[in-house]
Amino acid sequence: MEQRQPDEPNESRVNPSPKQPSDSQNTNSLPPNAQPSSDERDAVQPESSPRDATQRDAAQRDAAQQNPNQRNNRQQGRGNNGQRDNRNRPDGGPRENSVRATAPQETGPEPEGQNQRENAPQNAPQQQNRGQRDATQRNEGQRDAGQRGGGKRDGGQRPNRNEGRPNGRDRGVDPRERDLNEGDAESRARDDRYRAEDLDRDKSDGQSNQPIESQGREDRLVIGISLGDYNGIGPEVILKALQYNRLQKLCTPVIYGSMRILNRYRNLIDMKDWNLNGTPNVGQISHKLTNVITCWPDQSQDIQPGQVTPEAGQAALACLQRAVDDLKEGKLDALVTAPINKYNIQSEEFQFPGHTEYLAQQFEVQDNLMFMVSDTLRVGVVTGHVPLGRVRQNVTRERIAQKLNLMMQSLKQDFGIEKPKIAVLGLNPHAGEEGLLGNEEQDIIKPLLTDLRNKGQLVFGPYPADGFFGTRNYRNFDAVLAMYHDQGLIPFKAIAFEEGVNFTAGMPVVRTSPDHGTAYDIAGKNLADETSMLQAIYTAIDVARQRKEFLELEAGALKKTANKSVS
Repeated sequence: MEQRQPDEPNESRVNPSPKQPSDSQNTNSLPPNAQPSSDERDAVQPESSPRDATQRDAAQRDAAQQNPNQRNNRQQGRGNNGQRDNRNRPDGGPRENSVRATAPQETGPEPEGQNQRENAPQNAPQQQNRGQRDATQRNEGQRDAGQRGGGKRDGGQRPNRNEGRPNGRDRGVDPRERDLNEGDAESRARDDRYRAEDLDRDKSDGQSNQPIESQGREDRLVIGISLGDYNGIGPEVILKALQYNRLQKLCTPVIYGSMRILNRYRNLIDMKDWNLNGTPNVGQISHKLTNVITCWPDQSQDIQPGQVTPEAGQAALACLQRAVDDLKEGKLDALVTAPINKYNIQSEEFQFPGHTEYLAQQFEVQDNLMFMVSDTLRVGVVTGHVPLGRVRQNVTRERIAQKLNLMMQSLKQDFGIEKPKIAVLGLNPHAGEEGLLGNEEQDIIKPLLTDLRNKGQLVFGPYPADGFFGTRNYRNFDAVLAMYHDQGLIPFKAIAFEEGVNFTAGMPVVRTSPDHGTAYDIAGKNLADETSMLQAIYTAIDVARQRKEFLELEAGALKKTANKSVS
């Protein structure tokens, strides 16, 4: 039976009030036709004091610890146990999507986070006993459970079975715990929004009482993830981002890689208790599991973490090609690419500086925009992977105007910003100092921005890059256009390295990637932080949904215009 995540929508579950009613007060919540058992009638007699109930519960707990099997058999023989459990719950309704559907329900409210702790078998008896505490002790028990549970993580999608496992991190605090518990409020809000949308859709279909796993998948986004160089940190951050199928509520992930290679890394980073679903093609994927398509004959290959090998480069290309083929055929809603080595992937089929240029050629796009995005900052560049010595000759009025147009369009259709406000950086130190340190600002950038503003576009600059980022002026804009690679990416990675995402704007398909490289120095050591990969997946989901909505609205507007012109 599939486990319910702790933050899963459950309308029948509400927070208990500070003062919980006793069992004798809860008898009014019984269904009209329900008859309490003899045991229950004894439990609700007026002369039965809370102290007696406490002693009775203590005796039950002692018996349960001595002989759990005997206790289970006794509970199964009590026909009205389900009614009794419902009466003890604040709303009196049945529990939905219980983790232990085949086990008898315990009395008393369920402390927050208990479903996560039930994943650890050795703690199950203690957790069940906590759930049986007397009504006078419920608030204190829930408070203790909340402290032990450590709060919700990652929008409630990350099971607690990962706690207590040695992770070998080089910092005192696991960055995943820090980001998911403290610094990832935007991701949690996004997860809550998606769950609310799913719940609303279920209600509209008249299926609100059915488990989500049994409902239709027509609205579920399928996200492809290419493995990248398997000797780098790509496999590790992919596995950590998708561990225990925690993104299954948002999308159906499909890894284009190798089951053999990923199993090697699962053993290295202690994920042996989580299974992947091997599938021959995207048409046979499971929407309940994390899917893996093996893209090359991998029987004789093994991993060499931290080493640059030609085999890893060609395997990365095979994964990318297979994923792009499915993306072209519309079988994927978005593609997330793990880092490659730009040297060992080179071949007759791949002669490009990176993913972006390869994808532009595959989808016959004349121009695109390298767009680094995060919750706090978005940066695009006029000249991407261009040597510094050739930057000046590529900074032209036409090229800047083209990149601004791509950025403006992406902010509207991909990020839902109706009237984007963009800052443009200068090329020279101090933005040329009015011509003292260069004329590009005076001759090229300023006249272009003036013309665009006269057309109603909110573009401002040119700004000196050092002062612009040093004073955090970027907070006043929706995006920033830098003139060359390092001018934009150095401050971006200094500000938003862990959560930053590389998004390719101007493409007919959605493609994102984490903002880091292969990181050979920490590959295979269980030190890689998966936050950027997780954000890349979230961004792919966001952009795919937003773009679909934008195109539908645009098509509707065009249809209305056409109908008016005909009439």
